[in-house]
Amino acid sequence: MIKEKELHTHGLLKIFLKSKTVHRYLIAIFTIILFFIVVVDGASPKKYSLSVGEISSYDIISPGNIVDEVNTTKNRKEAEAAIASVMIKDVKASAEALKKWVDFVLAVEKSRKNSRESIKDIEAFETDGSVIEDSIKEILQKEALNLDTKLKELDISLTNDLLLYVVSENSCKDKELDNFKDIVEGHIDEIISKSVSKEKLSLEISKIEASINSSNMPQELKFVASSIIKSIIKPNWIIDEVATSKLKKEAYDDIKNIVTIEKGARILAIGEKVTEDKLKILEDLNLLRTKSRFDFAFVGGILVLVIFLAFFLILYMRHFNRKSLYSRRDIAIICIVISIVILIARGLYEISPTYSPMTIPVCVAAMLISILLDLKLAIVINLVLTIAVAIIVKGDISFIYMSTISGTFAAYFVSNSTQRSRLSLAGVVIGAVNVIIMLCFGLIYKQDWNNIIKNSLIVFMNGLGSMVLTIGIAPFLESIFNIVTPLKLIELANPNHPLIKRLLLEAPGTYHHSLMVGNLAEVATEAIGGNPILARVGAYFHDVGKLKRPHFFTENQMGENPHDKITANLSTLIITSHISDGIELADKYKLPNIIKDIIRQHHGETLVAYFYHKAKTVEKAEDVKTENFRYQGPKPKTKESAVVLLADSVEAAVRSMTDKTEGKIEGFVRKIIKDKLDDGQLDQCNLTLKDLDTIAVAFMKVLSGFFHAREKYPEIKPVNNKITM
Repeated sequence: MIKEKELHTHGLLKIFLKSKTVHRYLIAIFTIILFFIVVVDGASPKKYSLSVGEISSYDIISPGNIVDEVNTTKNRKEAEAAIASVMIKDVKASAEALKKWVDFVLAVEKSRKNSRESIKDIEAFETDGSVIEDSIKEILQKEALNLDTKLKELDISLTNDLLLYVVSENSCKDKELDNFKDIVEGHIDEIISKSVSKEKLSLEISKIEASINSSNMPQELKFVASSIIKSIIKPNWIIDEVATSKLKKEAYDDIKNIVTIEKGARILAIGEKVTEDKLKILEDLNLLRTKSRFDFAFVGGILVLVIFLAFFLILYMRHFNRKSLYSRRDIAIICIVISIVILIARGLYEISPTYSPMTIPVCVAAMLISILLDLKLAIVINLVLTIAVAIIVKGDISFIYMSTISGTFAAYFVSNSTQRSRLSLAGVVIGAVNVIIMLCFGLIYKQDWNNIIKNSLIVFMNGLGSMVLTIGIAPFLESIFNIVTPLKLIELANPNHPLIKRLLLEAPGTYHHSLMVGNLAEVATEAIGGNPILARVGAYFHDVGKLKRPHFFTENQMGENPHDKITANLSTLIITSHISDGIELADKYKLPNIIKDIIRQHHGETLVAYFYHKAKTVEKAEDVKTENFRYQGPKPKTKESAVVLLADSVEAAVRSMTDKTEGKIEGFVRKIIKDKLDDGQLDQCNLTLKDLDTIAVAFMKVLSGFFHAREKYPEIKPVNNKITM
């Protein structure tokens, strides 16, 4: 059971790998992956190994606009620091200072009053001096403690000695205290009337202390005054944090602070010292090897673009070129050409990023696809490649215009070229178009003439080089994929081709017959919009199989007919075998498949009528079946094959006519075409009835010129050694 499953799986895998559809998908997927890798690699900026203080050995140009964060931050901080704080009057601070001063005075007066009254009571009832003294000390100490508690609530701190001094009327006289109050209150009034900021507070307090120290107050009161001033005087001119923060933010965010390195500007020059700001710029641009990071956004963006380009190409082919989309050969050619051009573009950009946009031969793809497959497909592929390579060359606008325009011109110019000289001329034309475009850009952007001339020379050589590449690559692709281009067909039509020379020497009748069929087929195919060159060349080779037994065919016979000595069945076998013999010779001489198809199909499944009737009437054979006297086919599947079939029949039939008047020839031609149609030989090709009428008219144009009437010359007789008519 397991072995059966393995065999089944192996069989499915074998079928899967042999599937042409699978091959198409694999080729396309591989090309898209390669395309994506090359574009990402080409578009990715070069990485450098640098550190602060190192001397640069590179000339580094900015690949895009980038903010110099180090200098920008420095400018922002300087701008922010330059903004002065917004100050406002703090009325509350002045009121609090006055309130604390009043509370201080009241507390002192209350303590002094309490101590005075308590002392009076003791003195009134006590007579012992020592007891009175101790009691007074106790009273003063108690009031000093009470005063200290009250002052702490006011954030005023005095030593115990100063507290005792203040509450004792014996120590601090009322007159001295009044003088103290006047001086301190005057200084408080003076300072709260000023605009005192936090920064100026210390200076103002110092001034008050100096004034107090110069007064005539007792030293103890000077200490008290200094402590009070320091405790209750606060800044009355404070910073408006909201307004100041807003101004600083505006200054910080000012666009003038931003230092930008423009695209194309030099970040570092060779020999320049690497500074912190330069290194930060390189790090932000992801140009440092030591701090390299995977740029998901960069790679993701390119991936999406590549997928869109592939989808665009597939969508175009699906609607306008389904034949190539579903052809493994055509997909392979497209993928190979795209891969070649994108790899060349990547290599040239690596060698010279400055001049590579002008040297990349994108139009090679347009020319190759136009020559090998289709003109419109070539133009679309040229557009796809232009967009992709533009990513590699960092969106160079002159490259985009040049590649798009010259590629389109190139595809059109080489389409259906039948001469190598036309291809060579195409190189000159492409170069000239490139020069005109480069000249226009030079004038638009006010470049100096030296640059314009230099760039023009480069793009002209690009045109010539593109043509050289095209001429060099095209024959290889033609050979590998067995493609027949107009150039290849012209080469095959050369009279010096070995098979054609053999026809001329070994089967001259067949040779002349083939030439005539070629003339008929070419004119008729052109009239119905087919490939006239293919039809002509196919006609030249359609009967090469007759080389094996040339004398069995009427056009090569000079004497007796060998068919007179053999049966009709054998004659039919010999006649029909020239198809398979022709395929053998075509294989031997490496003729393209499309020519082999014409050889196979040029008789379709036609009945060999002569020998069929011979078998029935002359030999009177029994059980004569028509299928035994028919060609094995297949029937013609293309316009060209069908036209060759008709031309072959018409030429042979008309040649055998005895009365070759124009009317009879036309009637005979139309009868032959109708017979082929009625016999079903044209069922598998896409010829319409209108096409068949056009073919008949085209045949007549050729035949009327070949079999035109001639004047009968009079007989010439010699009389008495003179010639008379």
